[in-house]
Formats: sequence, C-alpha cells, structure tokens
Amino acid sequence: MKNLVNALVAGLVIASGSSSCSVPFSPTVSGESNGHEFVDLELPSGRIWATYNLGAAKPEENGAHYAWGETSPKSSFDWENYQLGNGSDSKTKVTKYCVNDRKGEVDNKKVLEPTDDAATAAWGGDWRIPTLADWNELEDACEWHCVRNYNGTGLDVKIGTSKKNGNSILFPFAGYYTGGKLIEGEGFYWTSTLYEENSLQAYSARVLTGNINTNNNFRKLGNSIRAVR
Repeated sequence: MKNLVNALVAGLVIASGSSSCSVPFSPTVSGESNGHEFVDLELPSGRIWATYNLGAAKPEENGAHYAWGETSPKSSFDWENYQLGNGSDSKTKVTKYCVNDRKGEVDNKKVLEPTDDAATAAWGGDWRIPTLADWNELEDACEWHCVRNYNGTGLDVKIGTSKKNGNSILFPFAGYYTGGKLIEGEGFYWTSTLYEENSLQAYSARVLTGNINTNNNFRKLGNSIRAVR
C-alpha cells in the first residue's frame, strides 16, 4: 500500500511540475543500514540505493562534493590538491588507479578500493560508491522524470520510479566543482569505475533534465556521491 501511495503522489507532483502542486512528494524509504536510509527498487542485481547523497541529511539536499578516490570533501578541486596525483594541469601523473604508463604509475587497478571509497569511509558497513554497471542498471530499471520547484523548495530534482515495484528515488541537481567554482544546473555523481582510455579520468553519472547518462570526467573534479549496498 505504501508503494502504491508513493507512486500516486509521484504522479501528481510530476504532472504539476511547479509550485502549484498541493500534494508533497517524498521518495520511498525501505529501511535503514548503519544509520542511513535506503530504498529497494527491486533491481536485478539486488543492489540497494541510499535515499540521499553523502554529506546530506535528506534526499533533496545537495550534500558534499568529492574528487574521485578521495574520502574527504573540500571546497576547491584542482590537480595541485588532488591526493592521488602530482603535478599541474599539463603535467599531472596519477599515483594510483592507472592503466596507462604515460598517465602515471601503472597498477592496473580499475575500481576504487574500500580505503579510497568515500561512502565506505563515511558510512561504514557494506556501503560503497556505485560502479558504472550499478548506475547503468539503475537508469534502465526506472522511469525518470524531472521535477521543477520540488515541493515548493525552488529546487529542481530527478525522480526515478522502479518499473518493478513502484518505489522511488530522488537525485538533486547538485552540480559539480571545478577549482573553487560550483557549476550548477545538473547532477554529477561519481561511479567507482576508472575510465581505462585515460587514467586521469573516471566514469560519472550525469543527471540531466531529460535523461541520465554515464560519461568520463577528470578525477580532480568535485562530484556528488550516492552510496549503494
């Protein structure tokens, strides 16, 4: 019954898409692990997704931003202060997670280890950053809608509704950092998967008004993180 109510309310909010909607929407909460809420979208893998970003307290909050492979948030994101690299923009070499000898010290590591996983470091247990495959599965398993002025907050968000059980998940357009500048208007979420064509980059999920897609971004950039278990 709870899932049905959530699905009906989601439909009302999405249909209105403005501050005129009178019925507030809340994404589904299926349970809690290590003190953090999750939603079960009945994914083929059995993966469970957190309901809010790392550094946030509720789904619509942006939370913190992280460079790829760093476990602490910061306010400025450059190669000069990237913990798994050394050098400047034109001469940067990475010191871990490298498959190209021209890009750094080759170790052939392609997925973040727990020691470099911000979700594991912050939340413990079996929480971790999603892989590229996890994000692709989520994208395919849900119907996606952009909601303007979410619940009258002035925020734009993306809501996914499971095709299997009607449960829902929300992603705020939290933007990303380059240097000390926050670029707003979309959501950028790290995966834990290295981009093998260029070890200076890793895959991220780009949450847009129209769709969600995965692409490669420089590891130094400050993206959001949504944990899975």
